[in-house]
Amino acid sequence: MKALVVPTNREDAIKAFLKAWEPVKDWDITIIIEDHAQKSFDLGVDHHYSWSEINDDLGENSWIISNQDSAIRCYGFLQAYRMGAEYIFSLDDDCYPCTLPWCQEHIKRLSSTPKWTESILGQRTRGLPYDNRGILDNVMFNVGLWTGIPDFDSVQSLGCIVPNDFEPPAYDRIIPKGQYVPICGMNLAFKREATPLCYFPLMGTSSPFSRFDDIWFGVIAKKICDHLGWHISVGRPFIEHIRMSDKFDNLVKEAPGIKFNEEFWEIIDKIELTSKTPHGCMLEIGNKMDHTSIYISQLGWTIRLWANLFS
Repeated sequence: MKALVVPTNREDAIKAFLKAWEPVKDWDITIIIEDHAQKSFDLGVDHHYSWSEINDDLGENSWIISNQDSAIRCYGFLQAYRMGAEYIFSLDDDCYPCTLPWCQEHIKRLSSTPKWTESILGQRTRGLPYDNRGILDNVMFNVGLWTGIPDFDSVQSLGCIVPNDFEPPAYDRIIPKGQYVPICGMNLAFKREATPLCYFPLMGTSSPFSRFDDIWFGVIAKKICDHLGWHISVGRPFIEHIRMSDKFDNLVKEAPGIKFNEEFWEIIDKIELTSKTPHGCMLEIGNKMDHTSIYISQLGWTIRLWANLFS
């Protein structure tokens, strides 16, 4: 079973999104996480949640889910896991069809990435096997890219002309062990077994940070994937990203996190892991996040609470 998770707080945007994807969707279950106190959109989907449902479900621990931030999507991941989804996907509500069939292209990267790759990307270099290039086991995450408007941060957006016709290179790559990469949540797929890693740290209301939820999730996920012998792929399938948020608003939101982002990955990188399970690794990460930063100490707490939802 394949489940799609989309966070939203914009009725017009999510309705336009659903209309655009309806003719070409190749997933089984649509999960909409509406970032409002009550469900206020009539969307015609079976799995539509708001803060009312989150609070009823998680009770006193519902605070671990971000409020007024797209990081609320991780509650949808939890629901997809509970429903038994084998593959879980995520899109933003301003992402439209481009590479089709979208889910199957993600699954192709997760299940049939070859062990061999070209020494020059896009060229069939000498020595590449013709008959059997093998299959790379344990690709657990695939990060799809996007056309249209690139996902720049505010500093880069202010320092250059942001194109609206961006085209990523049409190839895929496995991120090497020990190397980190910015992971974006707006075109993401992962296998069911990886769901315990898919906690997006607190952003938005009551948090000093914003717009780093998927980035910091990615740092933690990559650290654990390396330890467990899992792989992360980046490349296709593409989606069309049609909306650029205001660069000055983003600068205000991102400013506190830009400096902290320089430290965050170093904190995670220094943690030594011993567990053999994703749940156990998340607990280890949470337990070892003692730090002078109040945010990091709180994050350790939220990670432990999240991990225990999968125990």
